Amino acid sequence: MGPSPGALVLVRHGQSTFNAGDRFTGLLDVPLSDVGVAEARRAARLLADAVAREPALAPRRVVTSPLVRASATAAVMAEALPGPPPLAVEWRLVERHYGAFTDKLRDVVRRDYGEAAYWRYRRSYLHRPPPLADDDPARALVDDTLLRLPDAARATLRTDAESLADVVERLRPFWAATRVRLLHGEAVLVVGHGNSLRALSVLVDDLTPEEVQDLDVPTGHPLVHRFTAAPDAALVPEVRGGTYLDAQGAEHAVTDLRARGGT
Repeated sequence: MGPSPGALVLVRHGQSTFNAGDRFTGLLDVPLSDVGVAEARRAARLLADAVAREPALAPRRVVTSPLVRASATAAVMAEALPGPPPLAVEWRLVERHYGAFTDKLRDVVRRDYGEAAYWRYRRSYLHRPPPLADDDPARALVDDTLLRLPDAARATLRTDAESLADVVERLRPFWAATRVRLLHGEAVLVVGHGNSLRALSVLVDDLTPEEVQDLDVPTGHPLVHRFTAAPDAALVPEVRGGTYLDAQGAEHAVTDLRARGGT
């Protein structure tokens, strides 16, 4: 009999400066706000305390999106953990490309496109936002991000806009590799973005499009997935959807997030 599967810990980066300003960020590389730095430190303490109680939770590997709001959060968290564990950058974890909405205030998009279209573009599984035009001021900023990603990323990522389904597809190879590590008993910490983690949750928990439509991911709250291994080597979640280390704090954060329009 092999080792028990390792735990998967998912953390959305701390609040970014664009989160604070209620802007669509997407592929723009913006820093953490002061609140976001505090959230990263709090997430680090939560996970470090959990590891002290349950050493098997200690990540053997920290994987982060290359965007600075995620990589800065990951660095804070890794430093607080035993080892500390090595930090790996995975381009597939970058945030969803929000197309023409990039760098726009959410209220402005809502006004310009209408309530029904706004929610369809934001929360549906298959709809992509309108494409980012070549003459849009955000185009140069998105291109700058793309230029700093590996060749494989530039060959794979859509340059106009992405649906959540597109993000799920680009994350499939990452989940396949992570699944192998978990089956070998390794605990893994993944630091990503609201929509890259929603997309990853589709694969981890086999969520339907309707289920993921209602999924919100608060910033700076570690979510722990524990698994059992089925005879066919499939990973079976012990608790579908995982368990937040600070369940009450995460519930309040999700309630506030939904009041502001969700992830």
